[in-house]
Amino acid sequence: MQAVILAYHSHHMEGAGYASNDHVALAQDLELIVASGFDIVPLGELVDAFDMMKQDGKAAGGRARRLVAITFDDGPEYDAVDYRHPTLGLQRSFLRILEDFSRSGPGRARACATSFVIASPEARTAMESLTGAGPYSLHSGAMNDRWWSSAIDSGYLSIANHSWDHLHPGLARVAHSRQARADFSQVDNVADADAQVLAAQRYIDERTGGRAAPFFAYPFGQYNAFLTGEYFASNTVQLGLRAAFTVDGRPVRTHEDVWTLPRYSCGYNWTTPAQLLEILKAA
Repeated sequence: MQAVILAYHSHHMEGAGYASNDHVALAQDLELIVASGFDIVPLGELVDAFDMMKQDGKAAGGRARRLVAITFDDGPEYDAVDYRHPTLGLQRSFLRILEDFSRSGPGRARACATSFVIASPEARTAMESLTGAGPYSLHSGAMNDRWWSSAIDSGYLSIANHSWDHLHPGLARVAHSRQARADFSQVDNVADADAQVLAAQRYIDERTGGRAAPFFAYPFGQYNAFLTGEYFASNTVQLGLRAAFTVDGRPVRTHEDVWTLPRYSCGYNWTTPAQLLEILKAA
């Protein structure tokens, strides 16, 4: 199996070009991925193939598979709702881009993605006011959770856990015993992990009618041995999780730990289609 997981941010709308706008990048990347011979699959299908490969020591199903899973981080409504940007004009949502791509050719499979969302309503509201001019921007109300269930209903998006409050550095208080911010590796005990992971999973599950996806993405891509070796591995049933994801920037290999599956991040690990093509070739 050759497998790559890609991450995008729908509030990255700095300009109208590939490197400055993740909506532009996603639309181009979907075409590049399939032209390169990879199948775009739901994140759960990639994890299934990884699990089977780990168990069998060979590609799932006895044949080489070339898989790409698409993920989105933070959870602004731009993941699923079109937005008229004040200077860039109409921005097609990630969901609509997936839909357009899936309907663009006969027999083309549905391209599904996973949105990793921040759970805390207070934190999300605060983040809107803290994210002003710059590469990333949010309008008032952009971080709502009203779109979660309808996105799941569409069949194109799953909603998954990106922590309770992301330990966002601009928040007056975060769900952490020592008020650590901007460093998720400081979540190093059960109480803090429950506040960030379990509370978020329960909230997302409640808001989506029991349909929270069983995946977690580390804020800032940061993790530690307690989370990966103890907390997640010992609490899979209680947490309702089966895998966690970093932004370590490498393909998914057989030796990976299911609690540190790597992703590449658009705008950080690649900024041009040619660079993404090299990532796919290296897989």
